[in-house]
Amino acid sequence: SMANQRKGPLVLTNYKRVIEVWFDDLYKQYFYAREPMAQFYDAGDISKQMELKERLQCKSFDWFVKNHAMDVFRNFPRLPDNVVWGEVRLEQTGTCLDSGGSQPPSTVSLSHCHGHGGNQLFRLNQKGQLGLGERCVDANRDKMTLIYCKLGTVDGPWSYDKDTQQMKYKRKSLCLAWEGDQGKVHLTECRTGDRSQRWNWKQLQPRL
Repeated sequence: SMANQRKGPLVLTNYKRVIEVWFDDLYKQYFYAREPMAQFYDAGDISKQMELKERLQCKSFDWFVKNHAMDVFRNFPRLPDNVVWGEVRLEQTGTCLDSGGSQPPSTVSLSHCHGHGGNQLFRLNQKGQLGLGERCVDANRDKMTLIYCKLGTVDGPWSYDKDTQQMKYKRKSLCLAWEGDQGKVHLTECRTGDRSQRWNWKQLQPRL
């Protein structure tokens, strides 16, 4: 629902204005899959832009892609829908995964849940890509890392088991866990019932 929209970050709001005016519904979905909170941001009055588009009898964005940007999906494939998105909270501590606001490669760790999204707004799509905005997340037995997504890919090694609340890393049959050392998280053997491996996803909406 687009009801009760809120003012969002300037850059994302401007992206949304462009997308709501020029993108067809199908293409809008790809933007909102990558930036899920943007669906709640107020784009402001775009009636003049819509009138201009109508007056100039502009062709659809789909026409532009198929006739002038045929290779766009080779480098930037369509994003699958998200399975879950929002803040990722560790049951044991009540703290959230946080990228720290740094550029890749940077360590993802646990910190106080602030509920504003941003560096705590993660997404997991149907093909296993765990990401934050335009960035991706990887992990090993030492740490969890924010990385640049590999060009031309939309898949990844992650899955979320809603029954056990575990974040599973498919390539190694491992699970994301809290080490108990400050905010450090890493991969380890999956253990059902281990609270250091239980993660709750919570969708967020912009606050007043």
